[in-house]
Amino acid sequence: MAIHSMPPQPSRATEAALMVLQALPADTPLDAYFRAACEKSAAALGVERVGVWLFIEDKSVLRCANLYERSSGEHSSGVVLRVADFPSYFATLSIRQAVPTEVVATAPWLAGLREAYLDPLGITSTLDAGVFRDDELLGVVCHEHVGPPREWTTDARDFAAAVADRVVVRMGTAEVRELRAAFRADGEHLAARDKSAALEQLAAGIAHDFRNLLTVVFGIGDLLGTRATLPDDVRRHGATLIQTAERGSELVRQLTDYAKPTTHPPAVHDLAKLTADLVPALTAAVGPFHTVEFDPPPPLGRALIDRLQYERVVMNLVLNARDAMTAGGPVRVRLSSVKWKGDLARGGRYILVEVSDTGSGMEEATRRRMFDPYFTTKSEGTGLGLAVVRQIVERVGGLIRVESAVGRGTAVRLYFPNVSAPTGQTMEFAVPPALRT
Repeated sequence: MAIHSMPPQPSRATEAALMVLQALPADTPLDAYFRAACEKSAAALGVERVGVWLFIEDKSVLRCANLYERSSGEHSSGVVLRVADFPSYFATLSIRQAVPTEVVATAPWLAGLREAYLDPLGITSTLDAGVFRDDELLGVVCHEHVGPPREWTTDARDFAAAVADRVVVRMGTAEVRELRAAFRADGEHLAARDKSAALEQLAAGIAHDFRNLLTVVFGIGDLLGTRATLPDDVRRHGATLIQTAERGSELVRQLTDYAKPTTHPPAVHDLAKLTADLVPALTAAVGPFHTVEFDPPPPLGRALIDRLQYERVVMNLVLNARDAMTAGGPVRVRLSSVKWKGDLARGGRYILVEVSDTGSGMEEATRRRMFDPYFTTKSEGTGLGLAVVRQIVERVGGLIRVESAVGRGTAVRLYFPNVSAPTGQTMEFAVPPALRT
């Protein structure tokens, strides 16, 4: 693949951009500074996408604080990349200076990230600059070029490193005032996360021990059910043991899924297409007394998520909606592009996936606990289905909001960070009241 050398960028363009950033008042909100840094960088270097990404959760996750797309003039945030999913890429970020990649298709450290993120978005060349403080890597400023691969000039590399240096200085002055609130969970959420981690560890231990006990039950059941010399009633009891143990095995699977979910590295997906492809399976799953209503939306942009995990989330919510309408009725699945305003940590563009029903609804106490592990209102439920939904949504940087009232049905709304600007209409609204998920 040929590398197209871009016309040398006049040094005055990069110098002017740095001067503008330097001149911003010291009390400029951190999100506003990130927005300015991304806009000025995109203009000075002539790249389509510039993002500021920061590490969270003990550096196991890189979260997008701001992503700017020059062609649309749109800003977004909230997308997450997990270190465990892309180890080669994250190992490269330990380099202090700017890391240029002229042709992403030939860069071995970008192999996994290329297939999942870069190629679907048309990104052919990247210029990443680590955000360091006292030799500690806090994040990265990413310049993502769309179009023919380009060669990064020395001026471009120096400029990217300089922007990263200015970002870390502003983070230092704003950390106490804003950073904790903007990019780390508050005390209540941290406590909830610690509780969830403890419950996951407990589930793993229970699943392991229960699986060992079930091995014994299966063995005895098989022995009783197949030995011809035993009376018929004894063999029937053996068959009952086998059936019971099989139900226990399903419970073990759910416990294991919750404790150690099997996931693949996420990839950029069109959620409207994934949902449309899933509708036949949803229709079959809800049965003859219910319908699935889904109208394909206009282009929404795309989200970074594992396809199988997304399908699992939608299927789980649709089946819950079906169960809430014992007399039958429609389950509505709706997707739209939305933009949150007025919130530093969560503002930006999202893809809204809403699953609603006209069933019995929930009182406030149930609504607040519906995503808690092991909480269920079903006589045969395990209370893990919606807990897994919460896991999956949080894993990709998304949020959940629920609206429900007794006798008036329920609407579950999932918000997935949008990684590419939608070409259709985007609704703007203030961030709704938080519901811990």
